[in-house]
Amino acid sequence: MADKYRVAIASTDGETVNTHYGKSEIFYIYIVDDDEGYDLLEKRSLKPVCQDGIHDKSAMDIHVQQFTDCKYVIASRIGDGAIQSLTTQGITAMELPGSIDDAILKVWKYNRIQGLF
Repeated sequence: MADKYRVAIASTDGETVNTHYGKSEIFYIYIVDDDEGYDLLEKRSLKPVCQDGIHDKSAMDIHVQQFTDCKYVIASRIGDGAIQSLTTQGITAMELPGSIDDAILKVWKYNRIQGLF
């Protein structure tokens, strides 16, 4: 049986992973099926959690709650505080700048390898 999971991707154009996690206003949510491929489910608009380099812990925790249905969050850059908050919720954070197609392929490979252990 194929593994299905959601991936949130920080992007300004829906084609490239080109936004810092804390500064992104839009996250593209994809459903990935290890056997069937992937499809865009939705675009989520969020208020950026990074405000002039200042990161409020409670604001970060609220922001992370918007991704609890996702297994992975991908951005061009993700700060240590965001990684810690995401990891606490069981979400894997990855810095994968470049095309969304390439990023999802890397996540797919990573997920398949993790399934071996």
